[in-house]
Amino acid sequence: MRRGILATREELAALRERISRRPFDGIYDALGRRCALILQTPPVTESQWRTLWEHGHWSSAVTAARTAQGRILDLLIAHHIDRNLAYRDRAIEELKNLIGWSTWVDPCHNHLPADLCTAEAAVAAAVGLDWLWEDLPEADRLRVLQAIRHKAIQPYRQAIQQQTWWYTCYHNWNAVVNSGCGLAGLALGDEEPPAQEAYHLALAGLEHFFDALGREGGWDEGTGYWGYAMRYVLLLGEAAYSLIDDRRILHHRGMDATGLFGVYFTPNGQPASFGDNPAVPLCGTLYLLAKHFGAGEVLRWMDTYAFHRDATTTGWASEGLALLFRPVDADPPRQVSLAPVKVFREIGWAAMADCWPRPTMYVAVKAGDMAANHSQRDMNSLQLQVDGEMLLIDLGHGPFSREYFSDDRGEFYEVQARAHNTVTVGQRDHQIDARGELIEADSAEHFRWVAADAETACGDNVHFIRHVIMLTERSSHQGQMLVVVDELSDVEDELADLMWHTEGHLHLDAVTRTGTISGAKAAVHFAVAACGEPGRAGTTDIAVTAETAQAPAASGLEPEAGKAHNILHVSAPVLGRLVLVSVFSRRPLTSVSSAEPGGPLRLTGGRNGDLTVHAGSATLRFKTRKDRLHLHQVTVK
Repeated sequence: MRRGILATREELAALRERISRRPFDGIYDALGRRCALILQTPPVTESQWRTLWEHGHWSSAVTAARTAQGRILDLLIAHHIDRNLAYRDRAIEELKNLIGWSTWVDPCHNHLPADLCTAEAAVAAAVGLDWLWEDLPEADRLRVLQAIRHKAIQPYRQAIQQQTWWYTCYHNWNAVVNSGCGLAGLALGDEEPPAQEAYHLALAGLEHFFDALGREGGWDEGTGYWGYAMRYVLLLGEAAYSLIDDRRILHHRGMDATGLFGVYFTPNGQPASFGDNPAVPLCGTLYLLAKHFGAGEVLRWMDTYAFHRDATTTGWASEGLALLFRPVDADPPRQVSLAPVKVFREIGWAAMADCWPRPTMYVAVKAGDMAANHSQRDMNSLQLQVDGEMLLIDLGHGPFSREYFSDDRGEFYEVQARAHNTVTVGQRDHQIDARGELIEADSAEHFRWVAADAETACGDNVHFIRHVIMLTERSSHQGQMLVVVDELSDVEDELADLMWHTEGHLHLDAVTRTGTISGAKAAVHFAVAACGEPGRAGTTDIAVTAETAQAPAASGLEPEAGKAHNILHVSAPVLGRLVLVSVFSRRPLTSVSSAEPGGPLRLTGGRNGDLTVHAGSATLRFKTRKDRLHLHQVTVK
C-alpha cells in the first residue's frame, strides 16, 4: 500500500508547529471541541443506520459512512498533533466498525454495485489505515485491506463493467464515486493491478465531470453539491500529487476558477444558491484551492466563515483537514478582486453585489438548464439579501425521501415555480426541458444590471425576459434599490402570476400596491406596477395580495405544516404583451414631486415600445432592440 496518501505521520505531527498561530489556533480549538464531543457519542454502527433506514431515513448508510470518515480523519489529525490515545483508540474503533459492515452500498441504492456510500467508506478506510498503520497489528491491517478490495475496488470495477449510469453522468455522483473509489485504487495500486486499473478508470470517468465544470468553474447543481463534488475531486487530486506526482486533476480546466463559484453564491457566509441543496460548503478541503492556485478570495472566505460554529459529531472532517491543507504563510488579500456583477454564462447564473467582500445589498439570479441534476422549476428566479439578511428567499428542498427522488418530485411544493421568486403563465409549472440564458450584464458606478431570457420555460407560446437592476449610491456604493422588470409576450390571452417569497413580515397596502418587508434586522419598501403595451400605462388590471404559506410537512406534497413564509402575489393578464415592475428600496418610495400623478412607481412609454420606469427619485429608460427591452439609461435625482 502506498503511504502518505494525504500526509505522512511526520507531516501530521508537524502541524503542532502551526497551532499557536492565527488562524490555526482557532481552527485547532474547534477541532478539540469536536473530538471531545465525539468521545461522548456512541460509535457509528451498521445497526444504527439500518434502523434509521427502516424508519424511513433516506441515505442513512451514506450519512453513516460520511460520519465515520469525518470522525476517523479528525480524531487522527488531533492525535498526531497532540498525542491522545483516547482519540487514536476511538478512531480505531470507528474504522473496525466500518470495515465490519456487511456492505458499503446504501439500501436506497441497493440495485447498484457501488454508490456514494462506497466512495465515502473507501476514503475513510484507505486514509484511516495509512495514518494508523503503525498502531494496528498485521491481522487488523489485512482486514482493512480486504475490506477496501472487496467492498470498494471490486464493486467499483464491476459497476463500470455493467455501465452503471454514474460513471458517465456529469454531476456530483460522478465526482464523488470516481474520486473516492479512485483514491482507494491509487492507495493499493502499487502492488495490485486491479486497484491501479480502478485509479485509471476513475481518471477517465472524471472527464465527464470536468466537461460540465467548464472553464468558468460554475456548477448548476448549486453550492451544496458543488462542495460535495469538489471535496472528493480535490482529495483525489491531492493524493495523486503527493503519491505519484500526477497533477492532471489539479491542473484540469476550470479548477483554478471554480473556488469563486462558492464565494459568489454565499454572500456574508449565507447561502444564495438554487436547487435542492443551497448550502454553504465550508469544508477544510477547499483550502487546497488556495494552496495550489493562490485563490486568495477562497482563503478569505474560508478564514472568515468556516470555523465559527458549534461543534458536531457528524459529517466530514473539516477542521482537521483545514489545519492540514491551509497554506501556512498565506494571508487573505487586502484588496478584493470580486466583480460587482459576476456571470457564469456556462450555467446561466449571476451574482450581483453593491460591494465585496461584505455586500450590504446582494442579488442572485438563475436562468440556465432546467433539466440540470437537482434543479427545480425556478427559471429566472432571484434572491435578495439586504444587510446580511435574506429578504427574498429560496425555500430549498422538500424532505429527502423515496418520493422526493421519484417521478413525483415535481408535485413537491418547493420544486414548483410557484414556490420561487419568478413568474408563471396560465398557472402552468415551468417546463423541465427549458434552457434559459443570461443575455445582458453590465455594471457602472451607480447601478448593476443583468437580463435573463427564460426561453420557453413558461410555455411554448410565452416569452419571458427578466431585467434585474440594482441602484447604488454614488459616494458610498451602497445598494439602495432593486428594480425588477419582467417582460412577457404570449400569443394566447392568459394570466401571469408573479410570486415574491419572504420569511420577513409582509405589510401590503392593496390600494397603492406598496408596502414593506421587514426581517429581523433589515427591511425594504416595495411597490409593483404593470402595463400591457409599453406606452399604455394604466390599461392593465393588476391584483396584488399578501399571502401566507407553510413549508411542506415531511410526509406531504403540499405546504400544510412547518415553518410559515409570506408571499407577495401579483397577477395580471398577458394580452399579447405585459410588463410587470417590482421595486424594493431601502428608503420609502415617494414621488419626486407631489404634483406627479401615479404614486411612487409609474410606467410610461414611447415609440417602438420603449419603456420608462419612474421609481421614487430614480428613472430607468429602456429602448426596444430586437423585440425586447434594453436598459438605456439610469438617472437618480
